[in-house]
Amino acid sequence: MTRPCPGPVPPRAPRLKAPPGSCDSHLHVFGPYDRFPLNEDRSYTPPEATIDSFREVMKTLGTQRAVIVHGSAHGLDIRATINGVEALGANGRGVAVLAPTVTDAELDRLNRVGFRGTRVVTKVRGGVDPGASQTLARRVAPFGWHLQFLIDGPNELEDLAPRLRELPVPCVIDSIGSFRPEDGLDHPAFIVFRKLLETGNFWVKLIGAERRTHAGAPFADMAPIARAVIETRPDRVVWGTDWPHVMAFNYPVPNDADLLDWLLQIDVPDATRKAILVDNPARLYGFDPV
Repeated sequence: MTRPCPGPVPPRAPRLKAPPGSCDSHLHVFGPYDRFPLNEDRSYTPPEATIDSFREVMKTLGTQRAVIVHGSAHGLDIRATINGVEALGANGRGVAVLAPTVTDAELDRLNRVGFRGTRVVTKVRGGVDPGASQTLARRVAPFGWHLQFLIDGPNELEDLAPRLRELPVPCVIDSIGSFRPEDGLDHPAFIVFRKLLETGNFWVKLIGAERRTHAGAPFADMAPIARAVIETRPDRVVWGTDWPHVMAFNYPVPNDADLLDWLLQIDVPDATRKAILVDNPARLYGFDPV
């Protein structure tokens, strides 16, 4: 029996006014559990967090688009994520968790629904490990998809980097590579991280500041890491809330408005902020230009 996660808190109105077409590029949906039960072999037990609940978050934050990343607590059963992407219609996209044996017919179906990538996970049970990345990359390449990686960057990225460079599809690194303020910008793995971004085949998600901060909101101690990756490739950075914030056991469940306002703390030009919220996700996930 895994420990139940605390639920999300209703967001306040953010200080940052999201520009038209803004995208939350990383969230999860769970349930309804009477239709989409959780996987028995999982690392956490999330609260029910449906697409209808997340729509209220979108209204408050002022975002119009969303990318639902399949949560490992549902294992390889991606029906809840499919349901969420379909509910969002043209404003929704999905990132699946798939076995390397997935059929071309299933990939074609998911592509038509709005999926644009599949996720590889090293940190929690219920996902797909990096050993499958080469096979998965070959399978999804004809559909123009990417691979998304949730990894422990400080401890894993240097070893994984050569394999990632060989992949025939774009790679998206979750959670700013899981780097922490104390790692510093001169950490060997962070230097490798920035070099990967410079190649043009890698993207990074600005999510998870609340998980690694020591200062709390507005996450000022995480701003230098985020600013460094933005300065490296401002055209390869997207932002997300990570709603409903599973496994928030050792820190407060964040207010999603604070996560949007974090972009103010990072202190980048308005044009760069618009790229992160609007233009970059439109290119990565295939939304219509705004």
